[in-house]
Amino acid sequence: MFTFVAARQKPLIIPVFIPHLGCKKLCAFCNQRDVTGVTEPSLEDVENAVKSYLSWSKPRERTEISFYGGTFTALPHEKMMNYIRKGAEFVENGTVNALRCSTRPDEIDEERGEILKNNHFETVELGVQSMSEKLLEKMRRGHSAKCVEKAAELLKNAGISAGLQFMTGFPGETEEDVMLSCSSLSVLKPDFIRIYPFVPLKNTPVCNDLEAGKLKMESAGTILERTAALFLAAMKLKIPVIRIGLPQSSDVPKVYPDNLFQVVVAKAIERLAEEGEREFCIPESFRTSFNMAKKRFPFIEKL
Repeated sequence: MFTFVAARQKPLIIPVFIPHLGCKKLCAFCNQRDVTGVTEPSLEDVENAVKSYLSWSKPRERTEISFYGGTFTALPHEKMMNYIRKGAEFVENGTVNALRCSTRPDEIDEERGEILKNNHFETVELGVQSMSEKLLEKMRRGHSAKCVEKAAELLKNAGISAGLQFMTGFPGETEEDVMLSCSSLSVLKPDFIRIYPFVPLKNTPVCNDLEAGKLKMESAGTILERTAALFLAAMKLKIPVIRIGLPQSSDVPKVYPDNLFQVVVAKAIERLAEEGEREFCIPESFRTSFNMAKKRFPFIEKL
C-alpha cells in the first residue's frame, strides 16, 4: 500500500513581494515584476498588506508574513533590517506568529542565518530550480548544486525550516536532469517543496530564445510527466509538496490545465499503478486525483 502525504495545515501567508530586489543575477526564466505587478514596497506597504489580509481572511491557527519574489538575504543590510524590524513588530505584538522569506542558495550564510533566526524567521525557501549542474548553467542561475546542499544544511543547523522551489520542463531539460533533482531529495531532506512547471514569461531571455527559434519547448504532457516524477519522489520520502504551478494571472501564459495540482497527482498515482501498486492511502485533498486515475486503472483501491 502506497501512502501519500498532504501538506500540513497551511498557515495564512501574507505575501510582501520584493520583485528582483537583492537579485544580482538575471535568471533566464525570471520576470518577477511582470508576474507580481508591483515594484519596491515601502514599510507602509508592508503594514497595509498585513492589515488588508487580516481584514478579509478567515482566521487560521497560524499567520506568517513572507518576503517573496526577490533575494531577501541579499538586500543591502539596512534595507533588509528595515523590513525585518517592520515584520517583527507584528510578531511581537501578537498579530502574526512568524516571518519567512525566499532567497538564493548562494545568499545565505551563518551570519545571515543567525539574523533571521534571531528575528522571528521560522522558514526560508530556497530557489533551487534544479540539482543538475548542466541545467543550472542553462538557466543562468550562477550557483552550483553543491551550494544548495550547503544552504539547506545551514538553515537546518540554525533551526530554520527549509523549503525548496524546483522547476520542471525548462527548455533543454533531460530525463537525467529530472532524476538528479529527484534523487537529491533524500540528501537535502527539505521540510517541503514547491514545483513550478516551466512557463515562458514575456521579456525573459529564454522566452526571447523560444520566439527566435533558438530553443524548443517540451510538450505540456512531457513537462507534466516530469513534474509528476518529482512529486512522486517527494511522496516516497514523505516530503509535503505545498504548491504546483504559478498563480494564475493575466501576465502568466495559460500552458497547463486549471486543475494542475490534481492532474499531476493523478499522473503520479497512474505511474504507481503501472508499476503494480494496487492500494493507496491518500489524504482527502487528493480524492479527486485518485478518481481521475481510477478511470484508467479501475482495479486500484483507496484505503
